[in-house]
Amino acid sequence: MIEFVNSTFLGVYLRDFYFWLKLNSVGRLFSATSILLFAMLFRNLFSFFVVKLLNFLVLKKIAYGQEKYIREIGKPIAFMPVVVGCYFAISVLRIPSSLVYYTRNLLKSLYVFSLSWFVFSFINPIGFMFKKSHLDNTKTVIITWGVRIAKFLVVIVGLSIFLENWGVRVSALIASLGIVGMAVALGAQDMFKNIISGVAIISEHRFSVGDIVKLEDIDKPIEGVIENIGFRSTMVRKFDRTLVFVPNSTFADAAVINFSSRMYRRIEWVLHLEYRTSAEQLRYIVKEIKDYLYKNPDFVKPPEAIAQVKLDDFGDSSINLLIYCFTNTNVWAEWLRIKEELLLRIKEIVEEAGAAFAFSTSSVYIEKMESKMHSPSLPSKLKSKLDSEGEVYDYEVNGVDL
Repeated sequence: MIEFVNSTFLGVYLRDFYFWLKLNSVGRLFSATSILLFAMLFRNLFSFFVVKLLNFLVLKKIAYGQEKYIREIGKPIAFMPVVVGCYFAISVLRIPSSLVYYTRNLLKSLYVFSLSWFVFSFINPIGFMFKKSHLDNTKTVIITWGVRIAKFLVVIVGLSIFLENWGVRVSALIASLGIVGMAVALGAQDMFKNIISGVAIISEHRFSVGDIVKLEDIDKPIEGVIENIGFRSTMVRKFDRTLVFVPNSTFADAAVINFSSRMYRRIEWVLHLEYRTSAEQLRYIVKEIKDYLYKNPDFVKPPEAIAQVKLDDFGDSSINLLIYCFTNTNVWAEWLRIKEELLLRIKEIVEEAGAAFAFSTSSVYIEKMESKMHSPSLPSKLKSKLDSEGEVYDYEVNGVDL
């Protein structure tokens, strides 16, 4: 039976092909072939001029990566003359009535494919133009998502038109897939949750690409640099260079500390000085450290931020001096440099005053040696400096009397 059907169909096709040859003369065949060859030869020249025109009118804002996007657009543009050539070649020929339907649908399908391909390839350059004009990382992520969604829509619309052209009822197909879609949606709840969480992250501006963040309230806190915000997950590069893919729902539910959003970096220390340090020495140490903080441009001054050097309390084995201030940078390497210079200056001030830092462990000293190791009073050459009228460093910050 199958052999009979196949032989019957083959006979029909051979008969139609024979009638087609009989309808068309050698001149018509030569004209159609010439049109196709001309279209094939003309397509590269056409693509070159059209791309140059588009580059002048639309794509001239693109600087970096321009050649790549021009090549992407040039391919569908070069395909358009071939489609037009097929149309004119078929118009020259006489088509049997049994093949008119298929020939017409084939030409329509080529039109749809060519147009969809052109729009699809033009999405990337448009997205790149918006990225160049919006340097904010959050807006860049939104543009990236928009480019992906636009590509998906172009594919769906093009495929729907193609199927409708060949008699496939897309609406009926979608309705028949409704039950399957519900089952898939129920099984993909986590995926949709992550997508919605990703939209919430971007809309709320919690963080953007390049920010240093830390996730708390989870089993293992994650700290690193945001590399990419995707539909389902966010890529975090930890400081040991490990790449972690964190579901967006985790970011939405956990407490996220964005270190990059802070204006300054804080320094909070407690200096432990020996109990043998005199009151004069303590006043001198406090005054000199304040002078350094308030005269150094690396530190933020009140009332913009707090800067305090105060005797805090009497500890178990030391007099505690609190230093609380903010550096004028949020860059980690610069913050380390400023801290190092502050530490060296504090060390110099304590040595100048003839004082010493207290040990955290219990120590036994011989009384005779202590007189050489530690001066119980401020050197005379520094007393005049302490008695002179100094600057007033108490300011009001945000309504708080400091």
